[in-house]
Amino acid sequence: MRNIILVTILILAFPVLLSAAIAKEISSELSVEELKFIAKSMRAVEDSLLNVRIDSNAWIEYGPSSSGPWEKTPLCFSTTAFFGNISSNQARIDYHKEVGQWKNGTAPYLQQRYSISFDGLKGRRKDISISYNGNTFDRNIGEISSEEPLQFKMCGRITGIESSLFFYYRNMPKPFTKRFSDNFEAASDPNSFIASLAAKDPNYLNVKPLKNEIVFEKLGDIECIKATCMGGALIQRWWLDPNQGFALLKFEDLRKDKDGNEQLKSSINVTKLKEVAKDIWWPMEAYFVDGNKRIVYQASNVIVNDPNFDNNVFTINFPRGYKVDDTVNGKNYIVDANLTMVAEPNYSPHFKTIHHTDGG
Repeated sequence: MRNIILVTILILAFPVLLSAAIAKEISSELSVEELKFIAKSMRAVEDSLLNVRIDSNAWIEYGPSSSGPWEKTPLCFSTTAFFGNISSNQARIDYHKEVGQWKNGTAPYLQQRYSISFDGLKGRRKDISISYNGNTFDRNIGEISSEEPLQFKMCGRITGIESSLFFYYRNMPKPFTKRFSDNFEAASDPNSFIASLAAKDPNYLNVKPLKNEIVFEKLGDIECIKATCMGGALIQRWWLDPNQGFALLKFEDLRKDKDGNEQLKSSINVTKLKEVAKDIWWPMEAYFVDGNKRIVYQASNVIVNDPNFDNNVFTINFPRGYKVDDTVNGKNYIVDANLTMVAEPNYSPHFKTIHHTDGG
């Protein structure tokens, strides 16, 4: 459940937008009318986000505790990520560099280059190269599947793909939706919100709404909206800045122990925001802490609503000479000089993911 809620907020927590006028009307406790107005305003902005490209880097640090001091490791990621609109499952991540600890490998670290995509119907992966012990080897293999690549489905996992920043909103298990605005609509009337979902999908009939508390309070010197979601031992909190498009500044995931005391499990802190389009503020620098591990994120370039955005980017093309496994149709292909995938006579999968303990 922790991961699912985290995904819900993170998919569009950063570009969550409202006009500055809303902030003047917010009191310490938000009324039902205010919550509904916020939800409506957020939904309008969510719908206005048509496409996104993010160039970013991230690296992993370890320390003796969740408060550091932190020591940088060789584990790192450099990616370019593409996403469609919020109603789309389309996504692509190009891993220009991913360094991980090689599980049961011949070297302590493994560097990979690869791309993954999902066009809404099929997933694709293109493995370009691997490097270790000072040597680089071409992989030149690909895969076509009926599902999204594994990274797109591992909700809340903060490693490689999160360097695109935390975009895990696909294939989310019920009862949560893809929209952060739904958190505010649900808080205004939880039972009616669940009932509206159940009218579309009977699976929601057995869902018990979580308790939400949304107030106006300071985070340091910044006036924020603090949203708290509670269910059983789960507690999650978000701080949004109304003066910067209601962008996310901080997130905490907590659990109650057997004595009812809150224990911090993980947190996200956004340290730099940039207005990348009118009223759209994007995290340019952030860090995620989980136990004694910290992941530091930096975005170098963010482009939203590019009028020349080509949705064909979500279908990876395989270069000449690539061997491609089509797990949908049970076929192998070789890409010829004309970039045509020519079927081989017998199906024998040659795609194999190299596993490592951190980094993807």
